[in-house]
Amino acid sequence: MSMEKTTQQIGKDILFSVLNSYSQIFFSTSKVLAAFLVLISFFDYGAGIGGLIAVAVANLLAYYLGYNTYFLKSGLYGFNSLLVGLGVGLAFQPSVELYVLVAISAITCFFLTIVFQGVLGKYGLPFLSIPFLVTIWIIGLSGGELTALNISERGIYTYNELFGLGGHTMVRLYNWLEALVDSSFIRIYFYSLGAIFFQKGLLAGIIISFGLLIYSRITFVLSILGYSVSYLFYILVGIEFNSLSYTFIGFNYILTAVALGGYYLIPGRTSYAWIIILLPSVVLITISTQHLFQVFRISPYSLPFNMVVLMFLYALKLREKRPGGLIETPVQLGNPERNLYLQSGNLKRFPARFPVAASLPFFGEWEVSQGHNGEHTHKGAWRNAWDFIITDKNGKQFKGSGDFPEDYFCFGKAVTAPFDGTVMEVINSIPDNIIGDVDTKNNWGNTVILKHTDEIYSKLSHLKYHSVEVKEGDRVKQGQLLGKCGNSGRSPYPHLHFQFQPTPYIASPTLDYPLGHYLLKGEKYTFETFSFPQKGQVVANPVKNEQLAKVLHFIPGQRISGEIKIENVKTGAIQKEDNFNWKVNTDVFNSTYLESEEDGSIAYLYNNGNLHYFTNFTGKKESPLYWFFLSIFKVPLGFLPNSSIRDQVPVNMMFGGLLKFLQDFIAPMYLFLKVDYSLEIKKSGDILSSGDLKMVSGITKRIAGRETAKYDFTINIKESGVFEIEILANDLKIQMTCRNE
Repeated sequence: MSMEKTTQQIGKDILFSVLNSYSQIFFSTSKVLAAFLVLISFFDYGAGIGGLIAVAVANLLAYYLGYNTYFLKSGLYGFNSLLVGLGVGLAFQPSVELYVLVAISAITCFFLTIVFQGVLGKYGLPFLSIPFLVTIWIIGLSGGELTALNISERGIYTYNELFGLGGHTMVRLYNWLEALVDSSFIRIYFYSLGAIFFQKGLLAGIIISFGLLIYSRITFVLSILGYSVSYLFYILVGIEFNSLSYTFIGFNYILTAVALGGYYLIPGRTSYAWIIILLPSVVLITISTQHLFQVFRISPYSLPFNMVVLMFLYALKLREKRPGGLIETPVQLGNPERNLYLQSGNLKRFPARFPVAASLPFFGEWEVSQGHNGEHTHKGAWRNAWDFIITDKNGKQFKGSGDFPEDYFCFGKAVTAPFDGTVMEVINSIPDNIIGDVDTKNNWGNTVILKHTDEIYSKLSHLKYHSVEVKEGDRVKQGQLLGKCGNSGRSPYPHLHFQFQPTPYIASPTLDYPLGHYLLKGEKYTFETFSFPQKGQVVANPVKNEQLAKVLHFIPGQRISGEIKIENVKTGAIQKEDNFNWKVNTDVFNSTYLESEEDGSIAYLYNNGNLHYFTNFTGKKESPLYWFFLSIFKVPLGFLPNSSIRDQVPVNMMFGGLLKFLQDFIAPMYLFLKVDYSLEIKKSGDILSSGDLKMVSGITKRIAGRETAKYDFTINIKESGVFEIEILANDLKIQMTCRNE
C-alpha cells in the first residue's frame, strides 16, 4: 500500500512538472494557463508530440538523477526542453527517427539547463531560454546532414490541415477569424503570441491571449504594451513592421515586457517606464541578429529577449542605491499580481531589501535634535545622519545652567552597536569640548566605525574622551557597549551623531538607509519598521517580551492543534464546531510556514528576533489557519503596554471576484482596494516578566478609501503558550483555541 502511494505521488509530481513546464514559458505555474498551452501546442500535431516527448524526458531525467524537487515541480527543468521539442517537431515530418532526435535533443537541453543554472545562478541571474537557444542552434546547424529526416511540409496546404484537424467547422472558424481580424497590427500581435509556441495562425495567438487574461491581467497588459511600444518604434525609425507576420520574431518584445515589467521586477509605473526605454534596444538587436544569423540559415529565436533581460537584471545588481520605484521581486510568487500586492502592503517588510536591521545605538528614550538634511550640519553628501540627545519632561536637555558637559543628560550615557559587525576604525583620544566650543580640526571627534556588510557601515561620533571599549578588528554584537556619549569634535553640546555610510572611512559620505525597528513615543508608543526618525521625535529601542518571543517562535516539526466554534451573533445558532491540526515546515528556500493538515492551507511567516509577521497565505479562505494568519499578521516581539502598530494586508488576501479582476488591470498604477491592519497590546504587566498577554487587532477593508467591512480580533496568550482568539466578522463570532502538542 505504501509503495502504491509512493508511485502515485511520483506520478503526480511528474504530471505537475510537465504542466508547469508549459506555463513556465510565461513565468507561471498556472495549471489553467498550462491547459491552454498544451491545447494550442497540438494545433501542429508534430510540434505537439515533439514538445510532450521532450518535456517528459527532461523531467524524468531531473527526477531520477535527484535534482531539486522544487525546481522540478515548478517546471524550471523542463520548459527549455519543451521549446526544443516544439521547434524540432515543427521542422520535420513526424517519424520514429524524428522523435528519437527529439529525445536526444531534450537530454542535451536538460544538461545545458543544469549548467546555465549553476553558472548564472552564482550571479543571482535566471537562465531564461538560453539552453533552448544553444540546443536549437545545434539542431539547426546540423539539419542539412540529417538525411533520414524529411523537412516538414505542414503549413503549405493550410485548408487541408485544418480540415483534418476539425473538418468543415475548423475551416469555417479559420475563415471567420481571418475576416474578423483585418487589422495587421492586431493580427501580428496574435501571430507573435502563437510563435512563442511555434504555432502559426490567428487561433493559437487568440487562445494564448485568452489564457494570459485568465491567468494574469498584468501579464496580459504587458504583452500588449511590449508589442505596441515595439510597433511604434518600427514606425518611428521606418522599419517595415509587416515583416513580423512571416518572421514571427515579435515574441521577443512580448516576453521582454512580461519578464521585466511584471516578473523579475515588482510591477509599477517605473517598471513599465523601463519597458518603454528598453524595448527599442530589443528591436535593434532583433533586426541585427536576424541579418547575422541569415548567414548560417538559422533564426536568432529568443536571443534578443535573453540579451536585454539578463543585461538589465545584472546591471541592477551592481547598484549602490536601490530606488524605491524599481524593485527586484524579493519573494517570487509566480504571479505579477501576487508579487505586487505582497510588496505594496508594506515595502519595509522584506529582509532582502534591508539586510541590516539596525537598532537605536543606546538604551532608553532619546530625542532627535537634528535629522536628515539638518538645519546646522547634515548637508550635501553628509545629509543622511541623525543627532540624538536626552531631554526631560519639559524638553530641556540639561540640568542647572548647562555650563558643563556633565550637566547634559546624555553625557556619559552608554552607546551601543546598532547591529552585528566588525570594528573598522576607532578614535578615542580627543578631549571633550567645553560647552559652546567646537573642535574643527577633529571634526568627528572620538568615533567608532562598524562594518555590517560590504556595502553598509555605521559611524558613531562625538564620543566621550577615552570611553571607547572596543578596538579595531573586534567583532561586536547588536546592543554591545561601544563607548559613551560625549562632546568631542565639532560638537558645541553633548550629543550622539549616528549615520550609515557605504565605505569605512572617517569622512565617508552618508548612506540613505533606515533604522530597523524602534518605538516612537506619542500618546501611545507606535512600533516603526525600517523607518527614519524625524527631528523632535522621541524614540526608544523595544524591549523584547520573552513570552511573546517564545510563543511566536515556530520551529520546523512543531505541531499545533485546536478547536474552532462559529456562532451567528443574531440568532445565537452554532454554525460550525471543528478541530484542526497544523504543522510547521520549511521549503527549499528555508522559508518557514504553517500547514493545515485538514485542507492543505499554508501561511508563510518570518521571524527575525525582533518581529513576527506573515508574508503570504495560500489555500482555503475563512479556515482556522486563515483567521490565525489575519489575527497576528504582524506582531513586534518588543512592545510596551498600549503601544500599537499599523500595516496593510495584501489585497488578494481579502478581495476577489470582479473587483479584484478590475483592480489587477490598474494595480501597477493605482490601488483603489486596500486592507488596513492594526494591532495593540492591551494588557501585559511588566514587559520583562511572564504572564498572560492580551492583544487586539483589526482588519479594515476599503474601496476607494471608503470602509466596507471590519474584522475585530481579541487575542489572549496564556502563560502556558495557549492562544485564545475571538473574532467578530460581519454577523459571526468565531472562537479559536490553539495549543502546542
